[in-house]
Amino acid sequence: MVGFVLTSPASGPLGPVANSDSLLLCSTFSAQPALCMPVQYLAVQTKRAWFRSRVFAVRPWVKSHTECRFGYLRLTASIDILQRSFACFAPIPSRPAMTQLSLYWDADDDVEDIRRYTAGGFHPIRLGDVVSSPSGSSNSSLAQQYRILHKLGHGAFATVWLAEALHAPSQCYVALKICVAGADPRHELDISNRIPQGEETQNVLRLRDSFSLEGPNGVHTVLVSDVLGSLLSVVSAPGGRKHARMLCHQIACGLAALHRHGIAHGDLHAGNIGIAMPTLGQHSPREILDYFGRPECTVVLPSVHPERPEALPPYLVPPISIIDYLMGNDPAFAETPLRAEIMDLGNAIVVDEQARPSCTPAAVCAPELMFERVARSVDPPSTRESDIWSFACTVRWLTLSPGPHTLRRRAQIYELVFGARLFHFAAPNDALLGTMATLCGEVPLGWKNYWESRERLSSMNISQEAADAEWRRRREQVTKGAEATHSQAEVEEIFTLLRSMLKINPERRATIEKVLQHPWFTRADEASG
Repeated sequence: MVGFVLTSPASGPLGPVANSDSLLLCSTFSAQPALCMPVQYLAVQTKRAWFRSRVFAVRPWVKSHTECRFGYLRLTASIDILQRSFACFAPIPSRPAMTQLSLYWDADDDVEDIRRYTAGGFHPIRLGDVVSSPSGSSNSSLAQQYRILHKLGHGAFATVWLAEALHAPSQCYVALKICVAGADPRHELDISNRIPQGEETQNVLRLRDSFSLEGPNGVHTVLVSDVLGSLLSVVSAPGGRKHARMLCHQIACGLAALHRHGIAHGDLHAGNIGIAMPTLGQHSPREILDYFGRPECTVVLPSVHPERPEALPPYLVPPISIIDYLMGNDPAFAETPLRAEIMDLGNAIVVDEQARPSCTPAAVCAPELMFERVARSVDPPSTRESDIWSFACTVRWLTLSPGPHTLRRRAQIYELVFGARLFHFAAPNDALLGTMATLCGEVPLGWKNYWESRERLSSMNISQEAADAEWRRRREQVTKGAEATHSQAEVEEIFTLLRSMLKINPERRATIEKVLQHPWFTRADEASG
């Protein structure tokens, strides 16, 4: 066990981490505790002004002489004061309180936090469970039954499972999104109900069914939809880049459908865009499960007997990527035209009717939202204009990111706009505001007082000339790189499109209708997809 002392260069040690208002730094590095370790610095962004914008040294102190396993720093807090400075995520909205729980065996990072299995939190699931919607809860008067086969993923407010529809006359797979019990039970349903069915909305994921599920941690909303594949898997596969333009156009069509019906998505990034898999039902559960093999589950055995053992699952299941199976085992899928669909409307809002705080990830967050988050510690609602900025970031990631071997890194999904090598750690801070202003070539009038009060920002060269020079440098970087996949002419075209969307003044950004009329989408030549 290794603990840490937070040390401020100005004020000295702050004392060991010990109380509920302290940061807990847990590590999984590999080193001997007795070794003299260099001091490391990190910027800790929190919701508490006392910590904001300070730089602390992290000095380890050894609690025992047992060899410690180190590998990376993981930040947690017994109260929600961290804003994930080490990753490209937005501030976390209010969550149910997490239980203090320790397991005998640590789980990998690709599973949900076991402490979220508490009152108001996740619902415990066992593979093979059958969950049912009551009669009359959907378009059918009969009860719908879904058998859990595997994990597809998880987020801050839900776990998502692969299930087979037992009531269907033929093999049918669905995705079950089981929301935390503390989530608004109607919000995503109400948003989805505003979207009409039809060709216009074919690039927006539609719900098949929805119902409530009562469990030991409360009542959970369950949303049933088609299973979508990972966009990352498609574009990082050999030859996947040739589909980039087509996929970007489809995403734009889906976003246009939302905007026409008065909806701002609020959380648009590559992780919330999936690929339809119409041939999945042609494969049996045994074929799919045999392909992925026995799940490498982590048994949930608390070191201290919990007060409510029924609140916990028996094990934590790592997710699978179904589309990887189809791409390697289904020739019919390979010949099927790809269709992108925008998913996860949990953070969407009805423009001018709702005022839910935005929680857009920092790496795709629009400047007007990010400034309020950094300068005033508030999260204003998302808008259609902020969606445009996020979409531009997604276009940049799909078309101009490095090749497959770097795309496998999770941080790439949240690349801001201009290259993963510069924005692995995009976070709500002055550095990100400075980068946005640099690339846009101006500082908004409403930012001036804050800007001039910050030494780092006020000393920056912000001008249109500097912005043009930076865009030229980045354009040369993507056209001359060893992994360049687009001609110089097409890169010019893409950059023109990006700059029309990446205006620091939201009123000057291109609308989604204008984006759809851009030559990159309308020209007849479809050589790049």
